[in-house]
Amino acid sequence: MGSEVNGLHKRQRYSSALGSAREVLACVQVAQAMRYIQSMDPWVLDRMDHVIAPLTRLVYRRAS
Repeated sequence: MGSEVNGLHKRQRYSSALGSAREVLACVQVAQAMRYIQSMDPWVLDRMDHVIAPLTRLVYRRAS
């Protein structure tokens, strides 16, 4: 039971991190659309995708 609880806590933390990363990306996109900021450097957006992708895999992977 202990390892199952630890696994659940990890998944919850990854899910929280994923939500935060997606929120940051959404805020940047809204700021661009509202013309509060100029377009972002594509490298920065790529790095954000590189953070979101593995978190998505960790959160939505099938339980084994």
